[in-house]
Amino acid sequence: MSELRFKVGDAVMCNLGPDGWKLGQVIALHYREAPWPPDQAAPYQVALEEDHTLIYVPADDARLCRAPTPEDLRIARRPDALAALPDGDEPAGRGGAQLGCAGPAPAPGSAGYRDGRCRGCACCPRGWSAVELYSEHYRCAARNGLRVTRRRVDLGTVRVGGSMPVEGQPGHGFLQCPTLVRLPPGVRFSDAGALSGTVRFDPHRDATYRVNFVAVSTAAWEDVAVGIVRLEVAFIVEGNAPPAGFDVSAFRHAQAQARTEASRLVHQLGDLWEQWERGELGHRATCDRMGAELHRLRELLERHPRLDGGRWWARLGGFHMNVHKLLENTLFECELYLGHALSFGSAEVRSLAEANLEGCYQKRLLEAARFLWIESLERMMRGEWAAAIALQRRAAAKKDGWGWAVNHGDVWISEAAARLVHGATLSASGDAAGAQWIAEVAPLLDRAAPRAAEALGPGGHPWAAEIGAALLAYRDLEGGDAAAWLEAFRARTVVWCALALGGAAPFPPQPRPRQSDAAQLDQRVRALHGG
Repeated sequence: MSELRFKVGDAVMCNLGPDGWKLGQVIALHYREAPWPPDQAAPYQVALEEDHTLIYVPADDARLCRAPTPEDLRIARRPDALAALPDGDEPAGRGGAQLGCAGPAPAPGSAGYRDGRCRGCACCPRGWSAVELYSEHYRCAARNGLRVTRRRVDLGTVRVGGSMPVEGQPGHGFLQCPTLVRLPPGVRFSDAGALSGTVRFDPHRDATYRVNFVAVSTAAWEDVAVGIVRLEVAFIVEGNAPPAGFDVSAFRHAQAQARTEASRLVHQLGDLWEQWERGELGHRATCDRMGAELHRLRELLERHPRLDGGRWWARLGGFHMNVHKLLENTLFECELYLGHALSFGSAEVRSLAEANLEGCYQKRLLEAARFLWIESLERMMRGEWAAAIALQRRAAAKKDGWGWAVNHGDVWISEAAARLVHGATLSASGDAAGAQWIAEVAPLLDRAAPRAAEALGPGGHPWAAEIGAALLAYRDLEGGDAAAWLEAFRARTVVWCALALGGAAPFPPQPRPRQSDAAQLDQRVRALHGG
């Protein structure tokens, strides 16, 4: 234990099992407790940053403690991605994105991120979701270089039964993604940023509790002096005692029953996924049975929307990610429910949600790669070769040539075909640039070959083999008449594009349609808290 990875004073992330990873600081090395045998010691004693709890790490193992990432530090040290960091170290935005809001405002679930622009975010900030605004793994404002204007209103202390008159803010649009679940019952919030109503008893909270309500407006995102406005209203509620006639025992019993049922459903979802991974359950059966359990969990949470401070909403979103891995079109559900979990304000629930949102953001990039590739094939079918190549370049940049089931080098292979057609067409017209387009065909096929061989065997991808043979045939023409060759190759390329778009093997299956309407799912969540 003399060669420890960390020293006293180092920040570390510690694995607390069901409670997730927690940020702390090493305060002692070779820690011992009195009852331990003489030869037993723990490498580190750690003080957790959240509540200063003292723990020890039983082994110097990366599965138990690791160095924090920048995202870990941001998640632990500020309540959302638009809040200021305590030390003022703001994450750098890259800027230069192609943001724009032409046309009507995007509807929930419009999947604007699939066009491959704007750093994996939708290109109109007015349609950004809770995860795009609040998640440290999405960080859409920072990624796209938008200014954040922060406004804080501290109301001090209010009592149950007291009124909540808070005047509106300059501008509007604050109902885009407000954290309504944090407000006491009886308090209303308007699109102008005003709070009104009378504070009522909240059975989910202690006799005295703190509220840090957050709402965001992107209405002025194009104004460089304003950008995105993050409004935070803070206050303490006192006198939160049950009114006459409120049955506390019955309420607690109902919550306990709901908790037991939620736990059972989550356990069942975990069992179904393990059966799939062991090969005991088929693809379609796994999707259908998990979908049914997720539907039951959602209905339970709609009846008990504030159960355990949002923990079960985070689990609901997380298990939708498992279904998405099976190529179901459920990324919207993942983001909707994980984003809703972020709105509760619990550091523990936020950490749980962010652990899944890291993968969700990567899935956005994968989806973008796939849908850009599909659009490029449609362009090739129409003879728009240069436009198709530009889309394929963007698709490959998303995830190095692969996407959501586009795993066999398909993006590079289709680009090789488009470049060969386009280059040969230019050369036939006497344009010397054609040779450069053709020169990049073989390197693209070489790049795709290992990935295709790994999945399809030594013969690789049949489309790649045909393109390679066509390239050799073209070179053998040695300046002869290439018109017949070009016509035949163009026709074969269109056939291959049709096979790919139709989902024929060895291409990935066609994207499945959504099973649930995204706008309706979004409205159901908003309706739970009057949004």
